[in-house]
Amino acid sequence: MKKKINRRLRAMVQGDAVDSRFFKRHFFATVLVVMGCMAFIAQRFDYATTAGTIRSLEQQIQQAQTHKQRELSRYHTLTRESAMRALADSLNLGLDIPAADPTARPGLLTYD
Repeated sequence: MKKKINRRLRAMVQGDAVDSRFFKRHFFATVLVVMGCMAFIAQRFDYATTAGTIRSLEQQIQQAQTHKQRELSRYHTLTRESAMRALADSLNLGLDIPAADPTARPGLLTYD
């Protein structure tokens, strides 16, 4: 018993514990371990690529929401402006409304 332990200990120290006979004896276990490792690596890779895709899509959603909010604000501004213009025209007050926003170009006030 002691000889067997010493022989195995010496084989491990010298690097002879794992040789071709070991793989022949434990072929199915070795194949299962290698396949398990490959499955684990594939799953981690799939998770990483999916997480990257999700982050990219979330960023695109945020950009689209910002653009939507900007366009909605622009629409409401134009709607208010046209409503004010129609009200001024319907009351025949003789008021002129500037064609462009005077704050858009400082120093340049142009009226139609």
